[in-house]
Amino acid sequence: MLDDNLTPWLIEINSSPAMDYSTTVTKVLVKQVLADCIKVLVDFKLSRKKSQVDTGNFTCIHKSKFANERPMHSVGLNLMCEGKA
Repeated sequence: MLDDNLTPWLIEINSSPAMDYSTTVTKVLVKQVLADCIKVLVDFKLSRKKSQVDTGNFTCIHKSKFANERPMHSVGLNLMCEGKA
């Protein structure tokens, strides 16, 4: 994907992402991503001054009209996991 300045960004879509520490490099990255996700999902959402919120290494490069645009084919799709003990 390219942003407004034609800077390329790698967008990874993974059907089964692993957040385990498989290497010393992934250990550092996974810890940072998890911490930064909390900053974006909790701190940013609850903040009144969005411009002053620490979002870690995440940078917003696109702002859509809706926070969560659902593809048409996902309407009515139930992704709830249910089971019995």
